[in-house]
Amino acid sequence: MDTVQIDFLNIDQQWDKKIKHCHFDIYHLSGWVAASAIVDKGTPMGLMATYKNKQLFLPIIIREIDSAYWDATTSYGYGGPLMDKSLSDTEADYMLQAVKERLFAKGCVSLFMRLHPIINKDWIPTVGKALTHGLTLMSDLSQSEAAHWSETQNRHRRGIKKAIKHNVVTKIERLTKASALVFSTIYKETMAHVQADQYYFFDDDYFFNLLENLQDRILLITAYQDDTPIASAIYTLCRESGIMQFHLGGTCGAYSHLQPSKLITHTARSWGRENNYHILHLGGGVGGALDSLYEYKKGFSSQELLFKTYRLIINPDKYAKLVAERRLTPDESHSDFFPLYRKPTTTVPAAKTAPAEALADI
Repeated sequence: MDTVQIDFLNIDQQWDKKIKHCHFDIYHLSGWVAASAIVDKGTPMGLMATYKNKQLFLPIIIREIDSAYWDATTSYGYGGPLMDKSLSDTEADYMLQAVKERLFAKGCVSLFMRLHPIINKDWIPTVGKALTHGLTLMSDLSQSEAAHWSETQNRHRRGIKKAIKHNVVTKIERLTKASALVFSTIYKETMAHVQADQYYFFDDDYFFNLLENLQDRILLITAYQDDTPIASAIYTLCRESGIMQFHLGGTCGAYSHLQPSKLITHTARSWGRENNYHILHLGGGVGGALDSLYEYKKGFSSQELLFKTYRLIINPDKYAKLVAERRLTPDESHSDFFPLYRKPTTTVPAAKTAPAEALADI
């Protein structure tokens, strides 16, 4: 059988050119991976496996464990592997086995990937394990304006009308340093309100990195009342795949009763339809849960997708040793957190019971 060639590549503009023949999304591009590396405190790296002139790409972030070992994760959002369309499941598994062996030789302990609900929806690996965590929601942007309004739940229609009645307007804005700071302020206030995990309190450098590398692929929609910004949301754009996605958003607490985020979502859906995108992926609940955030998004579309993650233990002995060193409780040891040796030991307060209007902006 032919051998698999494994190449480690810089995540840069050359990487972006290499993946252009694949069905990709913004999460696979160098600018996005660079910004996510700030969040995950790691180093971007691209892995390309070639077999019979067919390729598999993994954009990953390397996180150091000690001087000899490291692990890898995909970027924040829905990364996952990119594969040639003609690649069979058997060939993909064969290539993944070769990837596993090469990563082992390089000192990698484990690999974690958040799979893309659209691009990776039909991928069922036998090397490693894919877990289903819940559902995400998408809106078909090929539908008419009337069809979109018809699938909008009554409570959301009322919210949209209420916002308009109180002179709330939305503006499509360009991501600049000034608008990024406005967004960041609103977003962080929302995260504090719902007592979100500290992981979600992104540093301003994260937004500035998106500005520097992906300005033309970011759609910023801000809601105003009397020229005061009261809510804002970031959507990602990938013209090549026709996919736009909700990324982050927030609402100022003093204005949440006006339900401006519903007007923003309605505006985003209309913009995507008018600009010939195919899909608006809204995402799901927190961690894939069927919570109030999921119910909020379901109010705009009932078309569901599966949210999955992929886990691969590359060095079982080192993995077991790292887990043992953590001295986890029995309950913690049975968690599906991966890699388990990175499971936070401090108890994070659960989010307060809050209106879906607020949770919708996580």
